[in-house]
Amino acid sequence: MTIRRGTTRSEQPQGLITPGQRAEYMRQGNASAVLRAVLAYGPVSRAEIARHTGLSAPSVTKLTSTLIEAGLLGELAPVEPTQGRPRVPLRVDPERTVALGVHIGLLRTTFGLVGLDGRVLVERELAHAGQGEPTPRRIAERAAEGVRAFLDERLDGRRLVGTGVSIGGWVDGARGQVVEHGPLGWREVALLDELTGKLPGPLVLEQTVRAIARAELWFGAGREVDDFALVFIGNVLGAAIVVDRTVHRGPGAAAGGIEHLLATDEPGVRCPRCGTGCLSAAAGDLTLVAEARSAGLLGPAVHGGTGGSLDLERLVAAARPAGSGSGDVRAQELLRRRARRAGRAIATLVDLLNPSRVVLAGGILVAEEYLDDLRAEVAERSHRGAEVAADIVPAVFGARTLVRSSAVPVLERVITEPFTSLGLL
Repeated sequence: MTIRRGTTRSEQPQGLITPGQRAEYMRQGNASAVLRAVLAYGPVSRAEIARHTGLSAPSVTKLTSTLIEAGLLGELAPVEPTQGRPRVPLRVDPERTVALGVHIGLLRTTFGLVGLDGRVLVERELAHAGQGEPTPRRIAERAAEGVRAFLDERLDGRRLVGTGVSIGGWVDGARGQVVEHGPLGWREVALLDELTGKLPGPLVLEQTVRAIARAELWFGAGREVDDFALVFIGNVLGAAIVVDRTVHRGPGAAAGGIEHLLATDEPGVRCPRCGTGCLSAAAGDLTLVAEARSAGLLGPAVHGGTGGSLDLERLVAAARPAGSGSGDVRAQELLRRRARRAGRAIATLVDLLNPSRVVLAGGILVAEEYLDDLRAEVAERSHRGAEVAADIVPAVFGARTLVRSSAVPVLERVITEPFTSLGLL
């Protein structure tokens, strides 16, 4: 195939790469390998980076010099060896390059700065209460106002590489659209259009559960495996499926709906939509709190705190022994029953996907002492049996995961395409 004289790069036939471009792509891929090795094993010396990546020592020396100059890596004090030359450990610079993470929830918008090592540096919340109906435009404008003041105060000379936005529900990030968010009453909302020009770009929109999975993939429980399923059980329910270290979305980004997986055969538990004792009707935080209130274990709802309500924390506190007491048996039974219901649904997911690991997130982690009940249910119902229990683990990140996970899609691009994302090509 011949390229016409005067053809621009954008007009070249798709897939045709010049030798110069090929060399740049290879150099960028090698730089990414160096960054990922430092993230996974750091602080590490250049010799150790060469061993982990398979790159030659001269290549590692050139690449690390470029990455240090770009502010992505930093040197620590030399370590004196027992013999030979001092070893100079390298680490990912934790503060110079940051992303803004913004999570839009039912009751509040939370945002903050996240370093390239995945650490939340600072964050802030804006309550939706008192701001009128939470329309997309009102939330976007309110978030923009808060972010501007926040960055003026806290950016402090750091390099901001973009903004990651996460929200629950059915989200098609490629189209910049919230397809459906039941609690907020949103349908077919072009959220990225609402935020463009109001928040620092480039902007990336991601669904909350998938964003959490990406955070765990790079910095948490998914670092050691190439595939896993992240299951979120809280006020909302959902799953993110990671295959070959890539989050699966499917047509229309509709993958991960687990709300109607069967969780119980109890006749009194029926979902108004599917007519069964599904996960949504049997194991979500809202269902658990409603059951606790019906049993007289909770008084009037108390709003605020992580996740939008203190009711779940109050139930867990009632179940736990205090002083010489043994804890409320009824509360303990509710939490144990919720764990086993969730385990039944997860067993179906395990048999379907056969993941290397299941990572749990959401309100179900507030009472981690009942996770063994969940594991036992999965082991009993899955064809993998008892061996599967050891592969069910809690997410590494706790209450601050929403800001971190929102920012990760932006940080991910810096890690995988450092030169392109920073304009160094």
